[in-house]
Amino acid sequence: MKDERDLSELIEIIPDAAIVVNQDGMIVLVNQLAAELFGYRHDELLKAPLDNLLPESMRSQHKFHVASFFNTQQSRPMGRGFRFLGQRKDQSTFNVDIMLSHVEVKQNSYAIAFIRDATQARETEEKIRRQLEHERKQAATDFLTGVANRRAFHQELAQEITEARLRPHKFNVALIDLDNFKGLNDSLGHEEGDRALQAIANAVCSAVRGSDFVARIGGDEFATIHPGSTLDEGMTILERARAQVLKVSAENNWNISISVGICYCASDTPIDHEDYRVETILRLADAAMYKGKRAGKNQITTIEFSSIDS
Repeated sequence: MKDERDLSELIEIIPDAAIVVNQDGMIVLVNQLAAELFGYRHDELLKAPLDNLLPESMRSQHKFHVASFFNTQQSRPMGRGFRFLGQRKDQSTFNVDIMLSHVEVKQNSYAIAFIRDATQARETEEKIRRQLEHERKQAATDFLTGVANRRAFHQELAQEITEARLRPHKFNVALIDLDNFKGLNDSLGHEEGDRALQAIANAVCSAVRGSDFVARIGGDEFATIHPGSTLDEGMTILERARAQVLKVSAENNWNISISVGICYCASDTPIDHEDYRVETILRLADAAMYKGKRAGKNQITTIEFSSIDS
């Protein structure tokens, strides 16, 4: 039939792999590029089920896509069509992009699938995704210690505050300042000081829970967030961190301890307090921490946000 010959000639001159499928999902025409793409001889694909070019796990779902296409007769441009796995004759799989077009020949409906190997595109997308994820992580990470940085800490604390404004919530925020760190830097040098900061960051991380958040927010100042914890639980966690820091300090002859200020935030109802902000909570934790420093250092001092007179 002339129409079918024209269609067959057309798909041979286009620059993409092409397959023509009837409503039963059978391949009625295929160009040489498609046969080579899937690793078949040209004659092996003619009158073969389209399912042969799909992993078995996708075949049942693909039947619905084929039926839907013939019902709607809606073409799908390349880039906005389907992307899924194709399967070669040797059973290996690869990513493909497919553009679909509908055509009528002698009052019979067919789908023309133009197919491109999307392996390189998928690899490029994955590489970009990894790069973006790496950059996002770097932007939120303190370069020296590997814990979160000040910006990430503020974002995390803002999320806790948002949670508390929506529903009953409790959490502890702690500021941790290293006692005698300047003396270590002055006597042993900045390289040893950096090593101490790294070791202390590791010590604090090893002492907190998996759900807790640790950040370095200044030169020798760290901060932590402990979601869902009571004040007693927060003190237990920070006491464990203080003990770990003392152990690391003793092992390295650093004479470093930590002064910790905890601001406990809790309410049985959503909090609607105009001062319930990141800056206020940090200021309260900072005040508690310096109170401990003035009292002799190497201790944990607490304050409750709910006890502050509004």
